[in-house]
Amino acid sequence: MTIDTSSLLNFLLVFVRITSFMVTVPVFSGRQIPNTYKIGFSVVLSILCVGIINEPIHSFALGTMVLLILKEFIIGIVLGMVANILFYAVQLAGALLDLQIGFSMASLFDPTFGTTSQITGRFKNILAILVLLATNGHHLLIQGILASFDWVSLQSFVPAMMDGRLSTFLLACVQQMFMIGFLMAAPLIGTLFIVDVALGIVARTVPQMNVFAIFPPVKILIHFGMYVIILPGFFYLLKILFETMFGSMNTLLKVMGA
Repeated sequence: MTIDTSSLLNFLLVFVRITSFMVTVPVFSGRQIPNTYKIGFSVVLSILCVGIINEPIHSFALGTMVLLILKEFIIGIVLGMVANILFYAVQLAGALLDLQIGFSMASLFDPTFGTTSQITGRFKNILAILVLLATNGHHLLIQGILASFDWVSLQSFVPAMMDGRLSTFLLACVQQMFMIGFLMAAPLIGTLFIVDVALGIVARTVPQMNVFAIFPPVKILIHFGMYVIILPGFFYLLKILFETMFGSMNTLLKVMGA
């Protein structure tokens, strides 16, 4: 049995791009998914894709193959990083709220990002993942990496990596992440700021009151009460976040494929 060298090279390049995408994209990159499953899923997707590549490679020099492998690695990493950066807005909003309410002293391990996160950030992250899975957003993520082979072929290089367009686009994604994160946290932060001012006035007018024993439970009660009220608005912001995330992935493919 002979192995076609051209098909093997095509499979290698496709596998590198899909695997690097899987280790950075939301949901799939989480540590709660075993690495064996990630590699196996990447192999299956690579086998399905390698037969429908529009411009397969046939033979290249060793140095050119190394550059192509590096290019495929960067494409997969950047494409998954764009989605992950915007998805990180959910955890940013939770971190801002926990800093305001006083929950920042209690932290939990977040397997999705592999770091420690606060209670509210972890809760918002779980809600965002559930909404993404319920709306078949993970299918769109997979569709994004598969569509990348139509925009950036295996044998072509990406000029956007050298002229600064790619780094400029990543900085714009970081800016959008901060903006969406602040929008998610703004209602509760504003409410808690007013509560702090009111409790400060009470503390000045009634100095006999035990501030450290009364004020933290009051803030926590108001926090959860307001959270229930504004929760529908959080799902609306998730809709905007997902639209921005998928739109940014599409724009990134156009930038790299131009």
